[in-house]
Amino acid sequence: GGRTAEPYEKFAMFEMTRKNFVEAQAVLLKGAQAVANLSIEGDGKSGLTLAHLLHTWGVCEYHLGSLARAEQLFDDALRVTGSEEGDSSMRSLVLYSMSRLEFARGEHLLAQHCIGLSLKENLLPGGNSLIWKLWHNIAKKMENEHLATRCKEQALLRWEEERGGKVSDLSRLLGERQRPRDYVAAKSSASSNDDDQRVLPERTGSAMKDVFRKTPWYSKICPPSGRMDKNWYAGAKLWEL
Repeated sequence: GGRTAEPYEKFAMFEMTRKNFVEAQAVLLKGAQAVANLSIEGDGKSGLTLAHLLHTWGVCEYHLGSLARAEQLFDDALRVTGSEEGDSSMRSLVLYSMSRLEFARGEHLLAQHCIGLSLKENLLPGGNSLIWKLWHNIAKKMENEHLATRCKEQALLRWEEERGGKVSDLSRLLGERQRPRDYVAAKSSASSNDDDQRVLPERTGSAMKDVFRKTPWYSKICPPSGRMDKNWYAGAKLWEL
């Protein structure tokens, strides 16, 4: 593995796909130790690969039931991620995972805040299907049916762009399949009636800008693209194991 995080992360991801989370955890710890003395300043690539490792480790800890440890690792991943435009995909991925974690905890307002930030940072203008699918699930838990419906529409659009698949495929995915784990009490503590949460942005144009202007994650959104960032998608899919 040398003094780079990438080989450790790749091997750990392989173990995770086999549901060997304890083995993956050991690999990730070893990888973090191997690069502990590596200077992140001035070495953007090293910082980015370390961020990927920390993010993967965080998802691994989630699967092991260590939610507090997962939160700390996501914070660390965000801290070592650069602030340049080229780092936006990594920031988006970490924020997506933060939202997944808060959703699992039943902290739906925080989950919505994080998913909005993830959308802002996402490499694809307008986001991707997984972002909108998660926002749909959050809105459902918050009993905001209008928002949930609009998020579902966006998820379907992105799914078609990304996969060329049929709308019915994602409709099944957006059903009741995704539920919190048994060890997580995902009971909503509050339901918000803010105007910001009643209105979901249109695919493009002023409606999206109007909503985002009212929230911490406001950003100018450009016409969407059909291409997905493969690294983003691979990291996000670790939640589905």
